[in-house]
Amino acid sequence: MLTIGLLLTTLMGFLTINCISARFSWTEQIGLSFPVGLGIQTLLMLAGNMMGLSLSAANALCNGTLYCIILLAVLYQFRRNWLDHYHVPTFRWAEKNFAWWLFMILVIYFEYMNFEKCMYFPTFDRDSLVGFDTIGYVAAQEHTYRNLSLFNPQYMPQIQHAGSYITYAPMIQLSYAYVYLLGAETSKIIPALMYLSLLIAFYGCMKRVVTPTAAIIATFFMLITPEMIAFSSLSATNVIHAVTASLGVIYLSLWFKQRERRDLYLSVILLGLNMWTRTDGVVFILAALLVAFVDACRNKEWKSFLLLFASFLPAVLWILFMQIYHFRSESIAITHFFADAEKAGIIGKYFKALLLNKQFYGWSFYAFAVSLLINLPALLKRRNNLALLVMIVVALLLYMVALYQVDYKWDTIHNVLSYSAKRFLFCFIPLVWCFAFSNEWAVRLFNKIEQFLK
Repeated sequence: MLTIGLLLTTLMGFLTINCISARFSWTEQIGLSFPVGLGIQTLLMLAGNMMGLSLSAANALCNGTLYCIILLAVLYQFRRNWLDHYHVPTFRWAEKNFAWWLFMILVIYFEYMNFEKCMYFPTFDRDSLVGFDTIGYVAAQEHTYRNLSLFNPQYMPQIQHAGSYITYAPMIQLSYAYVYLLGAETSKIIPALMYLSLLIAFYGCMKRVVTPTAAIIATFFMLITPEMIAFSSLSATNVIHAVTASLGVIYLSLWFKQRERRDLYLSVILLGLNMWTRTDGVVFILAALLVAFVDACRNKEWKSFLLLFASFLPAVLWILFMQIYHFRSESIAITHFFADAEKAGIIGKYFKALLLNKQFYGWSFYAFAVSLLINLPALLKRRNNLALLVMIVVALLLYMVALYQVDYKWDTIHNVLSYSAKRFLFCFIPLVWCFAFSNEWAVRLFNKIEQFLK
């Protein structure tokens, strides 16, 4: 049953991507199918629960099957256009050089060990035990999310305290509930498959802008980011959130480069699922909207900018759900502007320390800084990769502003910046490696290396 459910979820994502366009490479389709399918499956689960359907394996599988049938009907209706762009996957052995094979073997080896580690150890991190994994397990046992006993203030009086899990975006909890409904003994298959999907999808979209050798090297360096690979084997939200947040921004930057509508549509879906995973993912949508607004003003074309607002739809569904079923907790947001130099200084100090911390992020942010300095003239003159740079910087600044506007009632600001903030920065790791390898001088360098190694 579990295997059938996971295959069905993957098929949901695969058909969704193909409804957008058949021109995505097979690497992209394979890497994106599970994250997109899982996001859609959890959206259907919550929407069904709002309409009175229980959270059961039968309902989840029926909803997924019906969704696939609808998309197959759409593809059949437009089959001629789809077949015109469809291409059989091929692998040209002779075009792969020694460096590509070396780094591909390293990626496979490291990811195999990481996947095994993830599946071997049961859930043990605190956040999952008191929140995500436990909520998913109980939801699977009680077949409901809206009337979950853990969210009943009479049963759990502290559930409406500041920072409570009751108001957390529900994708992770529902994805864990999904696999538990299908008979899984542990929910670890979800983080394991999501990190694997990130590696495949990242390599696929990097091949769109750099050589295959550069793409696999960038994937390897992203993979071995110390703290991120460590957390990828846990059941918390942060690495899973990084999948949709980073890929959503990358595909939007591809749209700015190549102006193919398929990238814009896929970016909207991924950015929407980013906020469906964590509410603070709104910073990536706002950064995307800012860049798209400037682009729309320059080109006098507003449809693409307005389409990005569709990324808020999953969040709207969650807000409606919380309002209808009284999911609320004590607010932690300070809704008015205020001046607190000491608080701002603490946030700035911690972020500086985090970004320079090689123990957490390896050389990720150093590579980003070096690439930025080397390519600064090209960025200013030809706007090469400028959209991606702006979205990275703006999202980071907005997250710092969000932390500044938080009233730290449930924990100290020092603990939040030391532990929670460092995990949120996982979202930026694929972005900074994408930026470092896709800049003008890096592209030129790897083009020459590729020609030399042939």
